[in-house]
Amino acid sequence: MKSLKRQDLIYPELSHQIIGILFEVYNELGPGHHEKYYQRAISKAFKDSNLYFQEQVYTPLIFRDKKVGNYYFDFLIENKIILEIKKEAGFLKSI
Repeated sequence: MKSLKRQDLIYPELSHQIIGILFEVYNELGPGHHEKYYQRAISKAFKDSNLYFQEQVYTPLIFRDKKVGNYYFDFLIENKIILEIKKEAGFLKSI
């Protein structure tokens, strides 16, 4: 495998693998779909890549020792990286 040059990432190889998978999903599906469809496709791609991940991982939001809310991460990958996917118009190809 090619050596990564970025030294500011905590998990550079895993980060590179995740980003590659995200580009594959986007390139295959294309722009304009609902976020839930991208999430399903990303989940399938993670499974196909044999990555350990969990979806919709619950965590409480704590402020000054008091629970003030609930949060669900889209993905927790290899118990190391949290991935929150967003579908924005900025990802659409410009003409």
